[in-house]
Amino acid sequence: MATRKPAKKQAPASKKTTTKPAAPKKAAGAPARKKAPPPVKAKKPARPARAAPAPAAEPAQLGLTDLQQRFVDEYLVDLNGTQAAIRAGYSPDTARQMASENLSKPYIQIAIADARKLQQARTHIEADRVVVEAWNIVFADPRELVQVKVGCCRHCWGEGFKFQRTVGEFNHDREQHALKAGNLADFDEKGGIGFDPLKPPHPSCPDCGGDGYARTVLADTRHLSPAARALYAGAKMTKYGIEIAMHDKAAFAEKLFKHLGLYEKDNQQKTDPLASLLSRITTGNANGFRPVADDPEAPNAGASSSSALQPRQDVDGED
Repeated sequence: MATRKPAKKQAPASKKTTTKPAAPKKAAGAPARKKAPPPVKAKKPARPARAAPAPAAEPAQLGLTDLQQRFVDEYLVDLNGTQAAIRAGYSPDTARQMASENLSKPYIQIAIADARKLQQARTHIEADRVVVEAWNIVFADPRELVQVKVGCCRHCWGEGFKFQRTVGEFNHDREQHALKAGNLADFDEKGGIGFDPLKPPHPSCPDCGGDGYARTVLADTRHLSPAARALYAGAKMTKYGIEIAMHDKAAFAEKLFKHLGLYEKDNQQKTDPLASLLSRITTGNANGFRPVADDPEAPNAGASSSSALQPRQDVDGED
């Protein structure tokens, strides 16, 4: 039998070694290759901005009907409940009653109070303008429209307290005397010339007793302050001369009292300095400031009286 020769063992395959290609040599003078920029990180989405706080609720959002809302708006114009009800659309026959009912309802009172606060942040609206006009009328000085001035009389500063003429009057009387008499030698010059009604009265004048004479002077209405313009209600010609009309300060003070809450039952105006000042002015203390009690500089500061405003008691035996 033929014998098989054992197969030759194959040599194990040699492992291939990979070599990195050599980097190309840079040519002399070639610019250096820039490094790649780092990867850009994705930005986080911006947080949504917080919503602004909601504004204060308008009076219409307090559950008022359209008619009631119109009543609130009209009431702020002149603070007249009956007229506000008529302008809002209520029947004139029941306007007074409906105004009283509306003003007694708490939610309408809240709406009016809120509307007053909103007025302070608004301008150029009718209700706010009325409030400003009422304020100007109440605190306007009537002397800006009409003045009574007292000046000297014709005899105050004449020679020997005789009748004094102006230069124009003196020349006119002199010419008339020359035409009639033909001779100026007997012309009576009286107290001379130089009369000026703006001079003060002479305290020893025998004609006016030092009191002078009063005259009325009207202001030029083209040049008035805002308060005087608000107080001015027109002018008319009468048989006695020009008469200046003014708005009723008391009526507009009444409107301001209502607007500031001076008639509220809870007397909340005591916490409002402006309302307190106006109240003190109208009750007689014209300067608006309260007197100082226990004033250390008062003459009777050490007396038993607790107030410097009380009259000083006479001491027995004191001259």
